[in-house]
Amino acid sequence: MTKLEQCKSLYNAAFGSEPEFDNMLFDLFFDCIETLEIDGRVAAMYFKIPCTLNINEERRKAYYIYAVTTHSDFRHQGLMSKLFCKTQTESDAFYFLKPSSEGVIKFYTQAGFKQIVGTRESCDAFIEVDDNFKRLSSICDKVKGTYPLMTKGNENIEKLNFVYTLE
Repeated sequence: MTKLEQCKSLYNAAFGSEPEFDNMLFDLFFDCIETLEIDGRVAAMYFKIPCTLNINEERRKAYYIYAVTTHSDFRHQGLMSKLFCKTQTESDAFYFLKPSSEGVIKFYTQAGFKQIVGTRESCDAFIEVDDNFKRLSSICDKVKGTYPLMTKGNENIEKLNFVYTLE
């Protein structure tokens, strides 16, 4: 299997399949996938999608961490922690994600993330994304009101406007 096929298979095993969304996600952002491989197999992966954090018109590099998953054969071995350490090394970057469930919040906290409020309401901090991300988000967006976000790289943000979530 190619790396693309392995990543698609791992993604579908973890998150199910929505063909229109999945095809567009991989077509647009395959080059943004971070992986940890063991013996030629993709053991863990996630998308590290570039975007921009805007705080009071001051812009900073940011990454949306999406579809964090480990192959079932390799779980509970600390591989995602290793992948995060290997791929989240830009000290001046802002990293954020929307946790898929309450159960993963402890892991993200241990990985250096803190929980904040994600919102559709206007506030001092917001995320800017490119047109491809906006198109992808329009296929799947289901978030309304506020929701939990996890962030790493700026301890002062308590509320973040992120309109283009991927659900």
